[in-house]
Amino acid sequence: MSIYTMNSAMEFASKKDIETWVHLFLNGEGGNVGLSEGLKLKTRYWLGPVEMETRFLKRIVGPELDMEYIEDENWWSHNINQICNRLEEGWDMPPLIAENRNGYISVRDGNHRLGALQKLKKDKCHIVIWDDHGVCNIVKALKQIVKN
Repeated sequence: MSIYTMNSAMEFASKKDIETWVHLFLNGEGGNVGLSEGLKLKTRYWLGPVEMETRFLKRIVGPELDMEYIEDENWWSHNINQICNRLEEGWDMPPLIAENRNGYISVRDGNHRLGALQKLKKDKCHIVIWDDHGVCNIVKALKQIVKN
């Protein structure tokens, strides 16, 4: 069984070790070693995987000019289409990895997966969220987001 799936993330979470799964994923299929290394620089507090409506998630990668990381539109579309195909074939997609940033949920890994979900008009997905100050901050932010 692959460890880069939703099921494996849930298994790690059930053992109160989702942070280990995050680093295994980022250093494996996720291909985001830089994020993994950055996360290790200080203590992080984790929640998840939890299901969340995709409309509440903020992408940071894409072809739009207001993105933190602007990507070529053709490359973006190519990646999105590949992920859409995997999802339509029943892929056990790993949860997105996000940060609670002052009350909004910023997707730090999984922007292409989120883009594919949005293209397929999927309303919900699973995410793992971190915060630098505590899980209570994440819970408070999620309640506020859903309330508004």
